[in-house]
Amino acid sequence: MAHRFDKKMLAGLALGLLCCGMTAAQSIPADRAENAMPSNPRAGQVLPGPGGTVTLAAVEAAVRADAARAWRLAAPEALQVGVEELSWADGSLGCARPGVAYTQALVPGWRLIVRHQHREAVYHASQRGQWLLCPGAPGPLPPGGAAAS
Repeated sequence: MAHRFDKKMLAGLALGLLCCGMTAAQSIPADRAENAMPSNPRAGQVLPGPGGTVTLAAVEAAVRADAARAWRLAAPEALQVGVEELSWADGSLGCARPGVAYTQALVPGWRLIVRHQHREAVYHASQRGQWLLCPGAPGPLPPGGAAAS
């Protein structure tokens, strides 16, 4: 009878832990991989349009606005933007920070390089609309496969 009591006790304890949300390991859903990033004052989220998708044009507009604001420019249109489509190796969007865990799933997105006169800023973005300034990221786009606008 003691053996049966132990099974019931263990089952109740396990159920209690699950109900209270006290699981030993919690995972981040793959569809929210890019949301695992810590807060960044130079980051944002573009919301999907009526079709439920995020367009490159919308991400580029958000990045242009951020760079123009940071550089105190009145017209974001004056900025040159180079775009490269790629897949990030994980939820960090290629801009990992020490001590932060990221989902280990490919995240389709873009690298955007914004230029104005002598200034340059590199942004990383996901096709789900997450974007961030990525200081220290390599700047020049490789020849071919990149578009400027």
